[in-house]
Amino acid sequence: MHFYWRIIEELKFLGETWVFNNPNLSRCYRLWIKKNADVIALSVQDTSTDQSAQFIYKKIPHSLN
Repeated sequence: MHFYWRIIEELKFLGETWVFNNPNLSRCYRLWIKKNADVIALSVQDTSTDQSAQFIYKKIPHSLN
């Protein structure tokens, strides 16, 4: 799931949208995000002053790493 998360973050950075068509994949991704929310939040903390590359999904900040 980490692989999918990284690709989705890069697509967000490029302004693209994404949709999981497979319900099983969508469910697994959602559960993975919930399970790893704390680690994801720590890994995407932006230390610079530019906040334009940050995205928020269900109160979890995301950014291109």
